[in-house]
Amino acid sequence: MHHSKVKVLVVGFAAVLTASVLFSCRKDVGVNPLLAYNDKALLDSAKNEAAFTYYKNSPSSVYSGTNGPHGAFKLKFNKIAYAALTDNGKLPVGQQFPNGSFIVKEIPSNGLYAMMYKREGSWIWSEVYNDGSILYSALQDPSVCTSCHSQSGHRDLVVSFNFY
Repeated sequence: MHHSKVKVLVVGFAAVLTASVLFSCRKDVGVNPLLAYNDKALLDSAKNEAAFTYYKNSPSSVYSGTNGPHGAFKLKFNKIAYAALTDNGKLPVGQQFPNGSFIVKEIPSNGLYAMMYKREGSWIWSEVYNDGSILYSALQDPSVCTSCHSQSGHRDLVVSFNFY
């Protein structure tokens, strides 16, 4: 009897272990890492004032926005993007922002956040209103944004440096 109880316990333990391994190794289990880069997550991050430095260290400056579709804006950079800027507050010509760079245009007139986040060498683009409604989703084709942002003189697809 004792031998059969041990056998049942071993078989039971093996079954639980096998099920645990199979379950934990399934590809559809776990959180999708792209969720960290969805519109809501980007908006939440953009609202974290402590994580950003405003363009030319000027949180009160509102730039005209006459050269783009967003309207008058405030421009801010997360610590990673800001570290890539030179003393004059601009990315050097020919340089690239590092992965993890996050650039946000706040449009005070309508509460829009136009956002660029650099991940794996490419920009993720999103435009979301303060209330969470989405004008342009990070899940859409980025060519709508890149068609304008790739104009002459851009610096890693940032064109604000051309005008301000």
